[in-house]
Amino acid sequence: MIRTSLKRTLSALALLSLVGLGQASQVASKWYFGTWNCNIDSRAARMVWKVVDDPQTHCDGDVCSTSSGVAIRGWFSDSGSRWVPLESPRTVGNEFRFTYTGDRTSWFLRFNPSSRSASGNTVWQGKAYPLSCVKS
Repeated sequence: MIRTSLKRTLSALALLSLVGLGQASQVASKWYFGTWNCNIDSRAARMVWKVVDDPQTHCDGDVCSTSSGVAIRGWFSDSGSRWVPLESPRTVGNEFRFTYTGDRTSWFLRFNPSSRSASGNTVWQGKAYPLSCVKS
């Protein structure tokens, strides 16, 4: 009985995951989405922001359900180092704030649409450092 229930649950999960495949493409585009070539305190860096599928699965015993959804995800690589996740993106007009998860600090950028660039700062050990980025 449990094996049959588990097979049905897995089949339902497979079907639900197919239904949610197109979700990420339905989110409105933000100016900060995409790949950026950056300069952080005179070092080359890269930043990426994109929408990803973010299904949520919840189980109660051997019965599981999955709902589709999307999330905004960002990553930052300083001088070719490993990619570090960025989170909590917040925009007001051309101002963009987010959290660098490497040290849990808040970063800031102000976008200039005419040059497709943004400038602002990072914070490390309480001190602000310049950050500038150009959209790739």
